[in-house]
Amino acid sequence: MRPCATPGCSKLVKRGKCERCHGKTQSVREERLTACRRGYDRTWQRFRDWFLRRHPLCHDCEGRGDVVPAAEVHHIKKLADHPELRCVESNCMALCKACHSKRTGRGE
Repeated sequence: MRPCATPGCSKLVKRGKCERCHGKTQSVREERLTACRRGYDRTWQRFRDWFLRRHPLCHDCEGRGDVVPAAEVHHIKKLADHPELRCVESNCMALCKACHSKRTGRGE
C-alpha cells in the first residue's frame, strides 16, 4: 500500500488515487471553464505576444543573474480576482516556464 497520488492526501491505496480524490478530480475538470471563458481569448493572445516581445527575458531568472528567455506571462494580481487588469502591462511579468510554474504552485 502507498499514499494516494493526490498531493496532501495520505489515504493508503494500492496505486493511483483514492476514491474520494479520484471523484474530486473528475468534478473539477467538468466545472473548469475553457481558456477563452477564463479570459485568455484572441485579445489576450495579441497582448501576450506584444508583452513577450517587449519583455523577452524571464524576470525571476534575470534577478538571479541568469539570462533565460521568457515564455509565459504571469499576472501579478490574479486574473480571477482582477479581470480588469488582464491586459495591463504593469500587472504582468514575463517568466520562463519553470519560474511561472513555481509561482503558480505557490498560489501567486
